[in-house]
Amino acid sequence: MFLQGSLVVVDELGRATSSSDGLAIAWSCCEHLLSLKGYTVFATHMEGLSELATMYPNVKVLHFEVDLRNGLLDFKFRLKDGVRRVPHYGLLLARVAGLPTSVIDTATSITSRITEQEMVRMDANCVQYQPLRMAYQAAQRLICLKYSNQGDDYIREALQDLKESYAAGNLI
Repeated sequence: MFLQGSLVVVDELGRATSSSDGLAIAWSCCEHLLSLKGYTVFATHMEGLSELATMYPNVKVLHFEVDLRNGLLDFKFRLKDGVRRVPHYGLLLARVAGLPTSVIDTATSITSRITEQEMVRMDANCVQYQPLRMAYQAAQRLICLKYSNQGDDYIREALQDLKESYAAGNLI
């Protein structure tokens, strides 16, 4: 039984399946958990799940910090906001693991084409779901103001700022 406000921790769901099946299972579970109004920590290597943040304003993407120094990965073990900023992390790991250069070169070409397709889709999602994200942000701010201990003047000014930001499309 799931109670509203519960915490669910999911680690590497769908990992032992094909990439498409694993991503589909993980995506579906994420959407189901979003509908339950609980809190979820979803640990995964499937970067495609970060696309959920372009569609659902209540999704937060975090990663563990990794630096790239002289072609080597330096794991920092610190949680950071947003998606991982080390491009082609898997290809770097493959190089460290000693895969042949020809294999890594072919993989680089393939991943470039896939990444380009993903970026086009994510850009389209951002445009399509922008009104929903703005409405969600406005509702969050209104709820905060409703329960605020600030004075009437502050609240009036905050409401005016919210109205102007919303009209200008600058809420996110």
